[in-house]
Amino acid sequence: MSVDLTVIRELLVDDIIGEFGNDHGRSFARLRETGAEAKLKKVKVFDVPDSSILINLDRCEQPKTLFRNEKGQRQRCDYVLLTIFNNREFMIFIEMKSTTVKDTEVQRQFKGAECIMDYCNAALNRFHDQRNLLSAFQKRFVVFYKPRSIAKRTTRLQCPTQMNDTPEKAFKYPDPHNPSLKCLVMP
Repeated sequence: MSVDLTVIRELLVDDIIGEFGNDHGRSFARLRETGAEAKLKKVKVFDVPDSSILINLDRCEQPKTLFRNEKGQRQRCDYVLLTIFNNREFMIFIEMKSTTVKDTEVQRQFKGAECIMDYCNAALNRFHDQRNLLSAFQKRFVVFYKPRSIAKRTTRLQCPTQMNDTPEKAFKYPDPHNPSLKCLVMP
């Protein structure tokens, strides 16, 4: 039985819900980086079902008055995409980087976002009578980044070669060009 994502949408404020679109019959989730110094400004993840939820964590305020930041507790990645693909629920944590990927920093951002999603799961449990709804989701971790060098770029579709199911094993996708949801969730 597939999860109904509408209860998750009811939990979240509209301001943090990301954008979706359609390009030549293919649905996509639109990821944007708004920082002036950002080199990687936008990515479209194609073949994302309309029922999906894209959470823009950059639009959430930092919990500066609650947590210290000595171990990165206040960091989080840019987006979380909740989706159902091939009758399986996925929670895809996405970070966009303009240059090289610093593994320790990105891992902290992913772990911080996992904490936010754990809190959402607890709120769904206590306020919406949804027992461990988000616990059923398989996690995936993806870093889109703009490489420094202008080396030849492959035209083949990039897909992870190993399971990207922990922050430490995140799939690093250089110079993303129309990635598909399938490649982000399947090794």
